[in-house]
Amino acid sequence: MSILDQLKTKIEEFHSLNRVNAHLEDVKTKLVLKYKDLDLISYQLRKEEKDVADLEKKGFKPLFYKILGDKEKQLETERQEYLAISLKYNALKEEIEVLEYEKELLLKKSLSYDKVQKEVESLKSLREKEILNSQNPKLRDELRLVLNKFDHSVLLGKELGEAFDAGEKAHKNLSVLSNILAQAMDWGRWGGQGHSMHKQMMKRSKMAEASRALAITQRSLDVFAKEMRDIGEDNMRFTLNFNEINKFTDYFLDNLITDWIIQQKIRNTLNSVHSVKDKISRIGQSLAKEIENNNQEQKSLLSRKDQLVLTKE
Repeated sequence: MSILDQLKTKIEEFHSLNRVNAHLEDVKTKLVLKYKDLDLISYQLRKEEKDVADLEKKGFKPLFYKILGDKEKQLETERQEYLAISLKYNALKEEIEVLEYEKELLLKKSLSYDKVQKEVESLKSLREKEILNSQNPKLRDELRLVLNKFDHSVLLGKELGEAFDAGEKAHKNLSVLSNILAQAMDWGRWGGQGHSMHKQMMKRSKMAEASRALAITQRSLDVFAKEMRDIGEDNMRFTLNFNEINKFTDYFLDNLITDWIIQQKIRNTLNSVHSVKDKISRIGQSLAKEIENNNQEQKSLLSRKDQLVLTKE
């Protein structure tokens, strides 16, 4: 049997196992629901059984005779209800037994799924090599082109994923920095009358926190810019102004200018952060779309490759 014939046979077997697995999942879902129903009916059955037993043990006072009627009629009603629930319970147990038996059979069949999948991939690889070494230039060249495009798409997908992750990290750091700077809008009011040691320490601590956040954020932006260059975007620059924050830090701590000017500088820095954050967000959305398109292209290329390896020369 030729490699092509072996491959076709094995693919049919694999498709059959896919149907088995789909059926298996359906049976598992049904069993979960049936067991829930069984728990409910079991509770109802125990309740009806108790009602019958209680009624058989206890007599009726005249008042209950008037309200409920004859004891034997009540017993008959309870027994009928108990019987109905019992029949439903037994029928449900039989359904579960059939489904459990079916599940066991399907599980045994599905055990070969991974093995057959590997055999299919192995035969596809052999068939690819056979075509690439064949004397059919049209089929050979098209397969080579598809394989090259797929390899390129895989590498591109890796680079896009790394750029997207770096952008997400940078965006998160920008959010942290933005929150710190938003809080800083009130720091200038701490000066007030007098300049206690505690106030000075608080100012220095908060500005040091802002400086650290700025450094971390700038580093993540640099990494993101590098990842964007790896996918051909060479003009990406994301720069936050260290000098600006250092200036207003010095002024802020030394009380050389008014609080209003300090807050204006903070506001300018915050606006810059928001601008960069918005830009990162837009780029991230674009990257997500490119990743989706690249994944679709890979699926299309794999589909075309499968068509080619099943083509008779």
